[in-house]
Amino acid sequence: MRYSETEAIAIIEQFKKSPSSDLDTLFNTEALPIFEELEGGTAGVILALNPENPWWLKCVIKIIFKSPLGQWTGKKFITPFDEGKKGHGVNLFKSRYFPQLFRFDTYVKNTYVDDKPCLALDYRSYHSLTFGLVDEVRKIKEGLLLGRAYYKFPWRRQTWFVGYFVLCSLNKECGV
Repeated sequence: MRYSETEAIAIIEQFKKSPSSDLDTLFNTEALPIFEELEGGTAGVILALNPENPWWLKCVIKIIFKSPLGQWTGKKFITPFDEGKKGHGVNLFKSRYFPQLFRFDTYVKNTYVDDKPCLALDYRSYHSLTFGLVDEVRKIKEGLLLGRAYYKFPWRRQTWFVGYFVLCSLNKECGV
């Protein structure tokens, strides 16, 4: 299922009210999206950040993803991710200067949280501010995905849970 931009905004607004415990429960649905559901653009928003994130990480997130310089609006899935095959995508921003930024690879892997399948959005092969980022995404409803962002800091052994985001598949006519 795909949504108009207006429908996507309404759906996303409902998720903004969800506490982290509800997001944890939703993420445990274990459903994998397929490329055809995501192909093209999605609308997205950051829902809940880990309250234990360091102050400087909160600042970086605010500046890069939630500022007038560039407000993150979703992701674009460009090529298929099938059995053992990597796909590719890019983040979308409401910005005159960089409407698309931070490319990622897509593939199926097991999550950090429960070791069950998810779609990984892996930024590590691209040299940018997101070099340690891996998003884990699961389908929670037709055309609706919930993601958990993780970052691997060079000085830490384990990955760090950064927070939740939601993605809503947009109609292909939305021009993303």
